[in-house]
Amino acid sequence: MLQNQEFTYIGKMTSITGNFIFKGPTHLQGMIQGEIEVQNSAKLVLEIGSSTEGSLVCFDLDIYGEFVGDIKSQGHVTIYPTAYFEGKIICKSLEILPGAVVNMIGHTEDDINSKIL
Repeated sequence: MLQNQEFTYIGKMTSITGNFIFKGPTHLQGMIQGEIEVQNSAKLVLEIGSSTEGSLVCFDLDIYGEFVGDIKSQGHVTIYPTAYFEGKIICKSLEILPGAVVNMIGHTEDDINSKIL
């Protein structure tokens, strides 16, 4: 039943701008601009075809689509072969798979809470 689902999904026909706070697993496939925060150590997935621009604070992150901006991740970030990433990233661990297009400044560290984008 839908009322028991604890995830957020933004579909591919959606275009939104603003400041967003998501709680729980989140999948984005539309176009989003602004500041995004994902709480509760949940995973964010930027699906194939998604276009996201702005700043992002999250735990685990999978990028299959396009992201331009700043990322601060307390967990693991994976950039997949279908992805385009441009910007700054600070995360605990980073994996870039062959085929991904990446133009970034970034580093990994254990205590990212001490760093500000």
